[in-house]
Amino acid sequence: MNDLKAPEDFAGWNEQMIQRHDPEIFYHHPFGAVRWVESLRVRAILHGLDLRPEHSLLDAGCGAGSLLQRLSCAEAYGVDLSPTMALRARNLLGDDVKIVQGDIEHLPFPDARFDRVVASSLLSHVLHPDTVMSELRRVTKPGGRIVISISDEDQIERGMRWAKALGLQRLFGGEKVSEKQSAFHVDYHLHRFSMKRLRELAGTNLDEVSTTRVPMLYPAHWVAVYGR
Repeated sequence: MNDLKAPEDFAGWNEQMIQRHDPEIFYHHPFGAVRWVESLRVRAILHGLDLRPEHSLLDAGCGAGSLLQRLSCAEAYGVDLSPTMALRARNLLGDDVKIVQGDIEHLPFPDARFDRVVASSLLSHVLHPDTVMSELRRVTKPGGRIVISISDEDQIERGMRWAKALGLQRLFGGEKVSEKQSAFHVDYHLHRFSMKRLRELAGTNLDEVSTTRVPMLYPAHWVAVYGR
């Protein structure tokens, strides 16, 4: 899979990456094509969650809370390893959402705690995706849903090569933009994902409800819905 070597100080490495690459840039990216793809991805996540007013929800790897800001239910939690992101999420969301700064591989919640769990663009950035998947499943109620969004790096890199060959790379935040504005941060991805790899990770422990290609004709991202 050509995964990167895991850093010894993972929390420190993660904080360093956040300072270099703002994970929230996609929600307000200066390039319209990137914002369009991101809007499709978020729409697919919201549809997959099928969130209802009575539900409890966990956003695992919530970042600065941009996705949580779009959600409404009886009870919502966000967890992020980064103190910087946890603080930004608290400042954005106030008391409406409970934000916890903590390790996704050891979620501080009891079994079967949430009706809905979402992990948006998370698995590429964690040390042990298999452990994270087990934790997501553990805290989801029987009959609940887990919605996972991944970036398909092979597809993205192929598309970037095509865009460069056609002189269109700047439309997607290509090589002539700043590091923080770049639409693709390879050094922030410890693992390379595809839908095939995600299915292998989910195994037989989760039931695949649906998958959505984002965008439909050329999927740079996948949004998968799993039933517990």
